[in-house]
Amino acid sequence: MKAHAVTFALLISPLVILGPAVGASAQGQTQWEFVPGSRQARPVTARPAQTAPAGTYYRPATSGGMQLRRAPVYPQGGYIQPTYQRPGYPQPSGVQQSTAQQSGSRQTTASSQAATPAAARGKSYDYADTVSVDGVNRSYRVHIPACYDRSRATPVVLAFHGLGMNAVAMLGMSGFNGLSERKNFIVVYGEGLNNRWNEGTGGVDDIGYVSEVLKKLGRAVNIDQRRIYACGISNGGFFAQRVGCALADKIAAVGVVSSSMMASSASMGSSNRMPIVFFLGTEDPLLPWGDGRNKALGKLGETLGLSGLGSIDSPLARVGGLMSVPEMINFWTGVNGCGGSPSVTQLPNTNAKDGTTVKKETYGSGDVTLYVIEGGGHTWPGMLEVSAFTDICGTTSQDIDASELMWEFFQRHSR
Repeated sequence: MKAHAVTFALLISPLVILGPAVGASAQGQTQWEFVPGSRQARPVTARPAQTAPAGTYYRPATSGGMQLRRAPVYPQGGYIQPTYQRPGYPQPSGVQQSTAQQSGSRQTTASSQAATPAAARGKSYDYADTVSVDGVNRSYRVHIPACYDRSRATPVVLAFHGLGMNAVAMLGMSGFNGLSERKNFIVVYGEGLNNRWNEGTGGVDDIGYVSEVLKKLGRAVNIDQRRIYACGISNGGFFAQRVGCALADKIAAVGVVSSSMMASSASMGSSNRMPIVFFLGTEDPLLPWGDGRNKALGKLGETLGLSGLGSIDSPLARVGGLMSVPEMINFWTGVNGCGGSPSVTQLPNTNAKDGTTVKKETYGSGDVTLYVIEGGGHTWPGMLEVSAFTDICGTTSQDIDASELMWEFFQRHSR
């Protein structure tokens, strides 16, 4: 029995199951893209020989839009427009003037950038860059809104994708680019090594990666060091909480979608309060609600190779350190000093056809807020539904927009 328990714990390690790895192959070769004009991520057939290099960038066709196009950048990564560089924006070292620059195009030199940091506003800016962690080059993507002003410190949202996904899928799923254009914040989309994050079960130094990204970003743009936020879905949600615990001196608040927490992350908690907001579906087969139910893993379990392993609500899941939803909430209310019964508000059922309703649980003054998605699956609320995704991950609530509500929550908190 003990051997079976250990085997079960290894198989249900959050590195394996806690992320919407729709269509992920055993080799982890699935690639993701989002449906043009929407925030719905979808898997596409992998083509390893055509994997995008770190210097490839993806840019909205229009400011704040979700249409992407792909184009080459300098090998060092950084520029997104070979013939035009916004003044005051990051420029990778060692890049020579382009032919267009030499012929008198609108692209500026580094010296002219420094002289006119607030010029040429009105265009959003996207670039890919890398940092080195333990000898490994790690990539990330940045979106800077058109309203960014170099002379003013700007908030940052760190967004972490789910298992088997990538930064571009997170961009499409969350819709943060468009939101940042309206609300004026910078978005950093992390790229997990092998499309996953170390949420506390051992592995690569992802906390070091985040620290290095923030350092490099701070040298490139004027970020508000008191207003840096972390969020993620599933495996990325586990990791966002770990980031909040490990980097409590840098992170102002955390947002979590479709995720519980690992006890190893909770053990990293400091005396710093950490406001946090959750969006959790009651029918998410990968969330242990601790309510006595034994939800079947269903097609999501089949996709992840977990058929026949029972339920995530099983006591055996606790062997790996997986916390139930109530345990997770109790931990964070303790950190934020807002324990006790929450104030509960039933939100309007604005979309009667989506099969969900939402209630908001507010603890204390709101430093811990939980949106319970009744009938919701392993999904990002507000994301447009596609039947193939719904068939595997469950229902997506259209009654709320998790991205909008998350930003509203973030705005109320700073370090």
